[in-house]
Amino acid sequence: MERHDTFGPDRFIWKKLPLHPHPQPLESFSSYVTRLAEANGLKSVNELAALARTSVGFQVERSSPDYPHRLHIGLAEVTGCSLALVQSTTFFHIGQHFGVPAYSRPLQRFLQSSLAKSLRYCPHCLAQHSPPYYSLIWRFAAVHGCIEHGCMLLDQCGHCGSSVPFFALFPQLLRCPTCQGDLRICRVDQLPKELVEITRMRTDDLEMLLTPTQWTAEAVQAKTIGKRFAFLRQQRKFSAAEVALRMGANERVVLDIEHTNWYREALFSHYMQYADILESSLREIFNVDALQKLLVPLSEEEVLEQVKAAIQQLQARGEPVIQGNIADIVGMPASRLKQYPLVQSLLNRYRWEHSGESAKSNSQREDELVKQVEQIIKQLEARGETVVQERICALVGMTRKWINQYPRIKALFRQYQESRPKRQQSPRVDEEEKVQQVQAVIDALLSRGEPVTRKRILQMVRLTQKQLEYSPHVKSLLAQHTGRGRQEV
Repeated sequence: MERHDTFGPDRFIWKKLPLHPHPQPLESFSSYVTRLAEANGLKSVNELAALARTSVGFQVERSSPDYPHRLHIGLAEVTGCSLALVQSTTFFHIGQHFGVPAYSRPLQRFLQSSLAKSLRYCPHCLAQHSPPYYSLIWRFAAVHGCIEHGCMLLDQCGHCGSSVPFFALFPQLLRCPTCQGDLRICRVDQLPKELVEITRMRTDDLEMLLTPTQWTAEAVQAKTIGKRFAFLRQQRKFSAAEVALRMGANERVVLDIEHTNWYREALFSHYMQYADILESSLREIFNVDALQKLLVPLSEEEVLEQVKAAIQQLQARGEPVIQGNIADIVGMPASRLKQYPLVQSLLNRYRWEHSGESAKSNSQREDELVKQVEQIIKQLEARGETVVQERICALVGMTRKWINQYPRIKALFRQYQESRPKRQQSPRVDEEEKVQQVQAVIDALLSRGEPVTRKRILQMVRLTQKQLEYSPHVKSLLAQHTGRGRQEV
């Protein structure tokens, strides 16, 4: 029997919605879709999806509302809006600001833990704004209330206490789908005084981040923002380790922010925490004039002055004056410092003048590193992550070549490798997590215009070659994008 699509596009006599108002500034996509369906008398957003030929896409939208999806192209056609205007109703621009690929998976990972789990709203805004709509800013858990009306945001119906879904079965913007109560007249508490300033700052930051950025290259944007964080940290004379301690995060997160690794551990919530530690708003950090200055390469004399200041800072704190620590404060890799002859000459002279003192500090540094490496190994094992030397070096913030200069560290690595057969040989990673890791890297490579090769994927994922080779789902995913045999892994 031939199957007929109840909501097929052929059942509509028009190819563009009779009423197609444009989105309001910072209106969420879920709000805009509901408002469109309701205005045109549609019984379900599924009908709108069918008209836009995106019925499958709306199933994705229901599970992860307000993220950018390819389905928006169809919606732009039936509303007469530009694709850019439809994208402005999503988290698209916040991804652009931080250099996160617009594909849903990397952006979802970046925003995880930052978004409220249910629809939130300000009754006063719904009552006073014409037309009424739900703001994208309300999606962020860090925003406690509405600055315009000085009240807390509600995360449930003020009449029956039920949570309000992003997409109701029948499109209705202003009524609770459970009790049909009018959401505009719900009672709401006043925003406490201690939350006013932080809510104002978060609101201002998100207004900026959810509007188009002047940047076009994601990689340039992300690296420049990282340099800005590092610059402000140096001004306040914080080390990366100090910032990580204040954040309650691994130092790797701070390095991810400042140096922008593509498979980054740093999430949007970490950027907000880091900004708070710097006593700065994200709007100030993203200041265009300040960012443009960071694009101009430093002269050798400027780098030399920064290195001298870093040496003084380490001496004042009683920390070892070694290239790794200096590079941490200056905010550039130690390998780049060596490219400046004047800097290299200064470091060589300092080592010569403080050779006896340096031997003692190196011994202390090695003691600290041994404890740090032992702790990291325990943490990785506890989390079920693969314990490999490259991973440990990354978490310590030192290169493999540099860390192997310490005999006790080399012995510790050797001892661990020899004892591995007695342990669980390779921490198990479930199939879903493997696929997610590989897909995230593929999305990142595609967004940067890089070729998707197995060798490049292996460099970026936190999986061993064996874990990739013996995963049928990953092998299938790799075959779709590379079309090459297993021997090239």
